[in-house]
Amino acid sequence: MSAFKNKLSWLRTAMRNDAKILLGDTRGKAAKNAKTLLIGVGVFLGGALALSSFASNDQAVQQIPVVEAIPAAPVLTAADIYDFRSLSEQELLGGTTKSLVLKSGQSLGPLLQKNGVDPNTAYAVTQAFSEVYNPRDLRVGQRINLYFGEDGATFNGISLKPNSENTVFVNRAMGGNFASKKIAAEFNKELVRVDAAIENSLYLDAQALGAPDKVIVQFSHIYAHSVDFQRDIRAGDKFEMMFEVFRDHQGKTIKAGDLVYTSFSPRGKTSEYYLFENAKGREGYYDANGKGAKRMLMRTPVNGARLSSRFGRRKHPILGYRKNHTGVDFAAPRGTPIMAAGTGTIERANRFSTFGNYVRIRHSDGYKTAYAHMKGFARGIKKGRRVVQGQTIGYVGTTGRSTGPHLHYEVHKNGRKINPMRLSTLSGKPLLKSDIPAFKKRVAEIIVKKAETELALTPAVEQAADMSTNIAVEDKVGNH
Repeated sequence: MSAFKNKLSWLRTAMRNDAKILLGDTRGKAAKNAKTLLIGVGVFLGGALALSSFASNDQAVQQIPVVEAIPAAPVLTAADIYDFRSLSEQELLGGTTKSLVLKSGQSLGPLLQKNGVDPNTAYAVTQAFSEVYNPRDLRVGQRINLYFGEDGATFNGISLKPNSENTVFVNRAMGGNFASKKIAAEFNKELVRVDAAIENSLYLDAQALGAPDKVIVQFSHIYAHSVDFQRDIRAGDKFEMMFEVFRDHQGKTIKAGDLVYTSFSPRGKTSEYYLFENAKGREGYYDANGKGAKRMLMRTPVNGARLSSRFGRRKHPILGYRKNHTGVDFAAPRGTPIMAAGTGTIERANRFSTFGNYVRIRHSDGYKTAYAHMKGFARGIKKGRRVVQGQTIGYVGTTGRSTGPHLHYEVHKNGRKINPMRLSTLSGKPLLKSDIPAFKKRVAEIIVKKAETELALTPAVEQAADMSTNIAVEDKVGNH
């Protein structure tokens, strides 16, 4: 009789939970879909028939000899069907929920035992968990939910949301064992755009209009080769960004995708770029003629610096008489990283006369760049080494003949020193002729989509955490 009561209790609980899930949407509201309603009613009626059968055959059930159970086919749980990011997990599983935040030095097994789970169960849960997620990948600050039965003591499982896209469940199966499942949420990808003129700063204005950090960083990478963001930008300069966002089933923005199209008009000179993947599967940004956004040399190889001395004749601050200044000076705090303005081979990296610590890099097409008065060299920077554009080669200092910490930056063209601030005239690497037809088609598609795309909504497209602080920005500016 006790076995019958246990089955009856289990079936009632299952009916209640399944009907609650199937007759409600992911927000806990009544379902409107006819198919969902029909399934829910079917589950309920099927359970009612089963209860009737158990009641009418109580005696027969007690007389059936015990035989070895045949493993049942896997039963789809709620976690297999839905993405429950917005549904109360306590309502889903019944009973009580304990929500824990991982602290430094904690691991899953001891954490479970510390919160009332016996050692054998904790071990079984950890083993099941490791089948879909490596416990070593758990990080401080992640939230783990523990689920207990209605009696508050029976442990039913855990859930973890390691990122915005996945949820890991470990649930107690009918046989008492634990089974794990990782659910990947499906997001709808949409295009949105921002279109405005600068009032405060590009970053603040774009963010306020709905552009996430990832997109703004991509934008700045595209124009870093042709625009000096410290000196070239003025209030009223227009910008436009069209980018991808991924939304969940409730329309909430979960993460940002790529910048697809961009337009920028510093000082009234407009330049547009389109994201395109060439025949080799490499992505980059190109103008309407197929020339890449990435220029051979950067105009400013140090971030956040002040232009303290221009190219040309000037009164030397130490010698006191007028002479040609063969480069430009960027004043910046001591230790500020200095980047290689372009990809090339180091010709010199040592102490050099009045230049102090000095690096000279040989690039293609007869160009060379030089960097002087450095505090020191970055690791591995020495003669003969190849460096890539944007790589740190040293740090701002005041070695040699210098009145304060700054970078003296020179560009040489076939042995002649030229003004680095005119490097914006150097065009980017063009697409291969074989890629042009596909590129033109892609540009036409983007133009049509731009006309159809709505402006992003404030505030900042509901900035999700992984859209700003936990973003690994993929730099697609490079053309290979």
